[in-house]
Amino acid sequence: MKSIILLGTMFLSSTCFAWGPTGHRVVGQIAENHLKHFVKKRVKKLLDGESLARVSNWPDKIKSDPDNYSYTYRWHYTDWADTSFEYNRTTNNGDLVKAIEDNYKVLKDKKASKAERAFALKFLVHLVGDIHQPLHVGNGIDRGGNRCRVVYQGEEVNLHKLWDEKLIEFTRLSFTEYANFIDIKKKKEYKKMLGGFALDWAKESAELRPKLYPEEVPTVGAQKDLILKNYCNKELNLPTEQLPKIGYTYGYKLIPLMERRMLEAGIRLAHMINEAL
Repeated sequence: MKSIILLGTMFLSSTCFAWGPTGHRVVGQIAENHLKHFVKKRVKKLLDGESLARVSNWPDKIKSDPDNYSYTYRWHYTDWADTSFEYNRTTNNGDLVKAIEDNYKVLKDKKASKAERAFALKFLVHLVGDIHQPLHVGNGIDRGGNRCRVVYQGEEVNLHKLWDEKLIEFTRLSFTEYANFIDIKKKKEYKKMLGGFALDWAKESAELRPKLYPEEVPTVGAQKDLILKNYCNKELNLPTEQLPKIGYTYGYKLIPLMERRMLEAGIRLAHMINEAL
């Protein structure tokens, strides 16, 4: 039984990351850059001296302890179908929206223990990053792009991993360098990013998500949903040489979108923490 649980944990872990370790640290670093001075001190005390960037990947690390944290697996993602105008909290797969709402309540609760508030803060740093990665608000068909295979720079990779890691790796910047590279907007620009909450951010991701699917891939005949591309259809199991080949043009068009989403995540996370603490 333990081996089955472990395998399930490994599978979940491989399909639920967003931005990858570097991207999450970028979001945490940007958020820390915009904390009020007294709030930064409270965060440091709450996290026993650790930074937001340092704790940003902790919610992924604890997936290795399924006996204690399996209930958090569904927190990292949700679905919002292309054909749905409204988000259905009861039938949509994944609890990302609710997890942000619930953990924010705990962080604001002065009666909650230090351990409870620290746990909530660590998850908020991570989950706010997750919800701004468009493929973590999936279409309900291809497991957030995990079933969508492409060839990027000569290497076969699924679309989810491309957004988790490969596009960020392509920049060859450390998380501190990338945070400084992205975080150069003016105050007026930052103010435009504020407003709304988890559900609004999920809607943004759902609306942006179709842009992540390469134009090079034709749709398959009379599928019930056009977003189901032929390379997302697990039944076809296309060989590598038939997969769409994407490269510099894709990155040129979409890396600015990725950077914008990481910046928005960091600015909004900082605002949440400033308000809560």
